[in-house]
Amino acid sequence: MSKADEDAIREIELRFNEAWGRHDPEAMVESLLDDAQFVTVNGAWTKTRDGFRDLMRRLHGPTGPFRSSTRETPEMDVRFLAPDVAVMHTRFHIYGDIDEPERNSVGLRVVRKVDGRWRTAAVQNTDVRAGRRH
Repeated sequence: MSKADEDAIREIELRFNEAWGRHDPEAMVESLLDDAQFVTVNGAWTKTRDGFRDLMRRLHGPTGPFRSSTRETPEMDVRFLAPDVAVMHTRFHIYGDIDEPERNSVGLRVVRKVDGRWRTAAVQNTDVRAGRRH
């Protein structure tokens, strides 16, 4: 549980954003374990790396709502639960979604260190809606 570990976990999010901007589903799943579960801001729940890749192919494809979008994460908070397990809460924004031009969201990423590399085991994302009580 070092600064290098924390930086490596943050880098997962940054690489995901870069892959998102390139609309590259192969790169979006790079950190995911084979059995990683991912819940999107719209409630789509995939239970494998391949399932998430397939979803991203549809959403980022030529007619998908994210085909021209970008994603940024201005806030990341890493908390270690064990030397090889951590959670990262994020605040992220998606711009250019065809259905919703600007999304403000929060996310939770559970990561595990496997063979010296931090990998994603689970993700839960939630849109923050204007006018809702917090």
